[in-house]
Amino acid sequence: MYPTLYHLIYDLFGIEIPFLTHFNMFGLLVALAFLGANYFFLKEVLRKEKQGLIVSQEGKSTPREHVSMLTLIAIVFGFLGAKIFAWLEDPVPLSEFFSDPFSGLTIYGGLITAFIASVIYLRWYKMPLLQFMDAVAPGLMISYGIGRLGCHISGDGDWGIVNNAPTPSWIPNWLWSYSYPNNVLNEGILLKDCIYNDYCFQLAEPVYPTPLYEAFFALILFLILWKLRTKIKIAGQLFFIYLIFNGVERFFIEKIRVNSVYEVLSFSITQAEIISVLFVISGVIGVLWLKNQKQEINSNN
Repeated sequence: MYPTLYHLIYDLFGIEIPFLTHFNMFGLLVALAFLGANYFFLKEVLRKEKQGLIVSQEGKSTPREHVSMLTLIAIVFGFLGAKIFAWLEDPVPLSEFFSDPFSGLTIYGGLITAFIASVIYLRWYKMPLLQFMDAVAPGLMISYGIGRLGCHISGDGDWGIVNNAPTPSWIPNWLWSYSYPNNVLNEGILLKDCIYNDYCFQLAEPVYPTPLYEAFFALILFLILWKLRTKIKIAGQLFFIYLIFNGVERFFIEKIRVNSVYEVLSFSITQAEIISVLFVISGVIGVLWLKNQKQEINSNN
């Protein structure tokens, strides 16, 4: 694992550059995730603008400028939401909560609050909401996968449950169960012959490397969404399909992932499972509602 950029450079090239310890690998991958989302979001918005689906309003911001502002909104409100939802999942004293702003982040919290803020922004500027929702869907999926790679590379605790089962012959050991050596949390047991001075622990028992699984599935789902984007003609449906994909993927990965559990009506369930179920339900309702609306418009014509 590489907690910081310093550790990555030192391990690969044997070069020590002390100031690189200030560059957290998880943070760098999150930044890359935002850049990736922005790239595909802008690409789609410009395509829709060319097709006349998104029209610039005279004297106001261009679609390109709206994309930049929406990305900034996503960063700010996404961070706030990720912190708030993390605290709701695992409440701690406020002094501890604010002591490390970049720890304890919940992806769904960030996604929900960023979405609400973006909707308010688009409504304020009277931009076509459904077209923008569709445009951002593929970018959201690939950015999720990049973010999960950051979780894996840094070893930030978003791993799976203990997996001591024998490794199947068709899969590499590191992809089946992993001990996260040199993890950023310094969790587990002390490593022998550690090349670092500050991150020298690995998990006592290997676990499912769930961030890698999620990164893989996110890539596959991104490619599907990217293919569908030019085939689906009902505005908004692509975004609701994204919600279904996201919810299904996260719901099933939660079964082998470490997380805080709530007891609801004698059922044990995680915050992510609750939200993922709501995502799937919302996605199905959205797809069917938009399809019905389209059919009503056609019948009236």
